Amino acid sequence: MTASATAASGSALADRLLGVADELTERALAEQYRDPFWYQRYGEPRATRHGRQDGNHHVSYLAEALRAHDSVVMERYARWLQQLLTTRGMCTRHIAECFDCLGRAINERGWADAGPALDVLATATAALRYDGGPARAVQDRAGAISDGDPELETLTSYLADAIALSRPDVLADHIAWYVGFLERQGRPSGTAVVLIERLRAAALRELPEHQADLLLVLDAAGAAARVRP
Repeated sequence: MTASATAASGSALADRLLGVADELTERALAEQYRDPFWYQRYGEPRATRHGRQDGNHHVSYLAEALRAHDSVVMERYARWLQQLLTTRGMCTRHIAECFDCLGRAINERGWADAGPALDVLATATAALRYDGGPARAVQDRAGAISDGDPELETLTSYLADAIALSRPDVLADHIAWYVGFLERQGRPSGTAVVLIERLRAAALRELPEHQADLLLVLDAAGAAARVRP
């Protein structure tokens, strides 16, 4: 395919994506919001309103990247989102889930030429990896730390973000909220304490060379887990 043909194909796909942006966003949110976290954390009206706004922004930047034939457009957007939303109660894993849900919504359209859009979303997800240091080490070892437990996977992501931002409160504030969330879900009292202890043991086991950075965040989270809402 010539450069002009590639550009034309990217523009055509971008136009189609923008034409169904609302539908894609609704499909993605329907999947994402099966997790009770979103309505419990932000309230249903706010979560829905901002989810739709953010979803349309995702599609808009994706379309821009396709038109420019440059995935860097979406990568920069992903990193900007990460810097913004990890200070507002979300974690990097949540952003990656947004992109994953959007990708599945696009795939469900059955478009034969959807591949480039899915590739751009994959590069955006990859851009959420921190450049290095203990935060990246936590991300790289997230599978071993969480051992396949989705709850620990999310907490591990908060841990990486807190380290990257040099803000132990990022995980501690989430845990302070999570204590009440777990009890509203009918989970036993003290579940949050158990989760943080499991996270602490696994993180220190997998990354002993980063003990000081880990403990700075995990100690604050452990204290938050022991305070009743």
